Amino acid sequence: MQVAVRTVSAPAKSTRSASKPRSAAHVKLFESAVIPDTIDDDVETVIEFPETAEARSTYVSFKSGRPVTEFQYKVYDLCKQIPRGYFTTYKAMSDHLESGPRAVGNALAKNPFCPLPVPCHRVLTSDCYIGGFSGDKKSKIFWKKAKLEKEGLEFDESGFVAAAMQESRFFNSFE
Repeated sequence: MQVAVRTVSAPAKSTRSASKPRSAAHVKLFESAVIPDTIDDDVETVIEFPETAEARSTYVSFKSGRPVTEFQYKVYDLCKQIPRGYFTTYKAMSDHLESGPRAVGNALAKNPFCPLPVPCHRVLTSDCYIGGFSGDKKSKIFWKKAKLEKEGLEFDESGFVAAAMQESRFFNSFE
């Protein structure tokens, strides 16, 4: 398997406005989450990603048993741009794609190329909450949190990106 390596320079200064108020629902969700017995913090495994139109047209996802859609590839191509140690939001991605945040979240929940080259764990909610992971909001969020912490992000006790990092580590310089 050949892996294409792309050099990533530091993102341009964020144009993110002041952080949104914390969602009380997100705080409750994190408080009710169940820490699993084992935590998957792997951020190194690279899954072969179809780059050509021909390879994409024949690829079948092992997660769903179905072909990956054109929209899912657009989401995955965008997600591949998020540098290690940074995060973005479902809304920032959906704005770039002229789509909706839930559509982006649904595509990422089906991501068969995680953790690399499509690091969906780097996508959070607009209020910088950890959000779901692999379609789960109750226990796998701790996997997502562990992956992001391994990459240098910090979180508070309620599952939100540390305030000091919310602007400096936000990425939205999509191409």
